[in-house]
Amino acid sequence: MPRGNQKKEPHKNNRRKRYKKRHFLMQKLARGRIEELIEFAKQTHSEDPKLANRYVTIARNIAMGTKVAIPASLKRYICHNCKELLVPGKNMRFRINNKKNYGTYVSITCLSCGHITRYIIKGRAKRDKEVKNDEQSKNAYNSN
Repeated sequence: MPRGNQKKEPHKNNRRKRYKKRHFLMQKLARGRIEELIEFAKQTHSEDPKLANRYVTIARNIAMGTKVAIPASLKRYICHNCKELLVPGKNMRFRINNKKNYGTYVSITCLSCGHITRYIIKGRAKRDKEVKNDEQSKNAYNSN
């Protein structure tokens, strides 16, 4: 068979580029859909909490299926234990606490399952990081 009649397969790099474009587009669409679903869940929670929790479940499944992280600002509306939507005053309680060795933090309690999540606002962890950065900058200045 003459060489000119053979079909040429696309080069592997071209296939890889097409895959990356398609994958990036899929992730972009997934992020938008996740944000929409969580916003729908917030809106419908007062009328139908089961439907709101279903929206959250669908959003989580999309995120896991496409390997897209749910944005941190939206992730705080989901209980880490029972995976339900958290609405302040309805099924969530939050308190601002201050401990000497721990710092200031917000503790969020899910009233459905009793799980407590803590987010440090300012305190020891952030202070330690700042001290470490200051020491590194001083060492860099002294070495020059």
